[in-house]
Amino acid sequence: MKTAHALALAAAFAAESALFLVVTSHHYAWIYPRWFDQDQYLRQAYDAYEQARRIGFAGAAWHALTLNAAQGALHGFLALLVFAVAGPSRGAALAVNLLAFLALQAATFLAARRISGSFAIAWAAVALVAAVHFPWSGGPASAIDFRLDWMAACAYGVALAVALAGNGFRSTRWAALFGVAVGGVVLTRFLTAVYFTFIFAALLAWLALGRDRWRRIGRAVLSGAVAAAICGPALWRSRGVIYSYYWIGHFAGPERELRESHLGALSSARWFLYDMLFVQVGLPAALLGLGAAAAFLVLGSLRKTREESPAPPGFPPGSSWAPALVFLGAPAAVLALHPEKSSPAESILIPGAVWVIILGWQFLARRARRGAVAAVCGAVALAGAVLFVAAETRKAHPDGMVAKYRKVNALCDYLYFRAEESGLAQPSVAVTWIVDSLDSEAFSIVGYERHHRPLRFIATLPSGLLATTREAVMQGLAASDFVCLVTRAAAMWPFDRQMEDMLPDMRRWCDANLEHVGDLDTVDVAASVYERPKLARLQKKGGVVFSEMVEAGMHGAPYAGAVPPAPPVFLSPIKVLGSTKADFRYPLEAAHSPVSFAAEGLPEGLHLVPETGEIRGGSQG
Repeated sequence: MKTAHALALAAAFAAESALFLVVTSHHYAWIYPRWFDQDQYLRQAYDAYEQARRIGFAGAAWHALTLNAAQGALHGFLALLVFAVAGPSRGAALAVNLLAFLALQAATFLAARRISGSFAIAWAAVALVAAVHFPWSGGPASAIDFRLDWMAACAYGVALAVALAGNGFRSTRWAALFGVAVGGVVLTRFLTAVYFTFIFAALLAWLALGRDRWRRIGRAVLSGAVAAAICGPALWRSRGVIYSYYWIGHFAGPERELRESHLGALSSARWFLYDMLFVQVGLPAALLGLGAAAAFLVLGSLRKTREESPAPPGFPPGSSWAPALVFLGAPAAVLALHPEKSSPAESILIPGAVWVIILGWQFLARRARRGAVAAVCGAVALAGAVLFVAAETRKAHPDGMVAKYRKVNALCDYLYFRAEESGLAQPSVAVTWIVDSLDSEAFSIVGYERHHRPLRFIATLPSGLLATTREAVMQGLAASDFVCLVTRAAAMWPFDRQMEDMLPDMRRWCDANLEHVGDLDTVDVAASVYERPKLARLQKKGGVVFSEMVEAGMHGAPYAGAVPPAPPVFLSPIKVLGSTKADFRYPLEAAHSPVSFAAEGLPEGLHLVPETGEIRGGSQG
């Protein structure tokens, strides 16, 4: 029986994975990294992979785990694990979100089965997790956005499932496992340490009121000690950047006023409840949970005698409610009182809300016949699967946005090819607006994903959300290899409004001092593209032309790779001299990536490293 359920669960996971990966590759993975946040995390993940190519997997993994970051320490390492199997790509990076979701489903299934003693309720719980709205919404911090919110929400749900399976800290083994899970959550997203501070305090207070309190409190303390041992070193190592990012950046610094919602208590509560129901859990999943609860209630009331379904040994009735409510209430209280209202951050509440529904099902189903319970749970499982498939196969983008994404990719390709043709190792770019589609980090990431070779674009503008001096703006333009002069976009920040006022002056300066190569025009942003005059071009015909690149980008499948304007061209010198008494290392350079290298007839002792395009060794002649 258990084997059959395990095989069925594996089949369900395989079907979910196949659908997610196909939809992601066709509709999301080829788009520039939207909403800014994933720029940092993708860059760190790709940097870890490039390090693995140079120094080996172990060294790169250690570097990824010990990165001095303000937000978390696991995303680069987890992505590196996937990259080691599938290679570096956005689709592979987003597979980390998929694996986190599958881990949440598996933990929920096992905990629901252990608590309720019912495979039917366990399957309904898995379906309810699949039916929630937020991860499949296609918006910021959802499963198609490589950032920490959804990873942390899934890890948080796994920790909650372990806490519930531990039956109120009545098992030392489960208490230690809970500590491991908590440590993993905090490493995934450092901010969750705040939530767990309140969670442990609340759980200790709850345990102090129950029987066998001292042993259970001791196990809870053991959980906290294990968690601290796992995540404590990372928190201590990153304490400086954590303080700067969260306290200075969000509370004490000049950007607080820009981030604050300015909502009163009533408006804040209304926003919070609306976001929880319609954005996070979603109305269809909420109605599914409510409908199943109503069915269990009706079926239980039809029975003449009360016959409760047997619970697993050692699980007293009601022992699971306290951890579930604490896991839901602690982050809810913190987020409700926080002056900044961020919908992505609320995804941490999804596991707690789901478990409140599951425990409600378990309570109401005790009086119903097993066959009736199985029928309702089967209907829930079917409905959850339909909701998941419907969410994955819905229209991915509004009209006009696909054309924008294609044009932005064409711009990225143009900048990348021009940087290669002119031999720029770190091309500098000024963007006169804060726009996620025109961003130096996005150019670097899209270039890596489409051309398979790292080329880091350095931003000279913008310098932050706040307005800067006119002199700093003009110096940034003058110091740039490329300039994206934004002529139309939504002005959200003080810097944007300053750029809007300075647009006529900046255009005159660019026309007088730079070479205009073309214009980008999309549904929500437009820009004139300039480059530094006399920027080196290929001596022969075949160099990249902006208008031709945009035109080519509008044809074929949108998720197709970059199309070089001409065959690869060597930029490396034809003759190279080296000493016979020293190690020889010579990197080959070519324009119009992606390129691959091969060599024949090298002097004895020399060999080509195809992955990096570097000739290494020592010449004997």
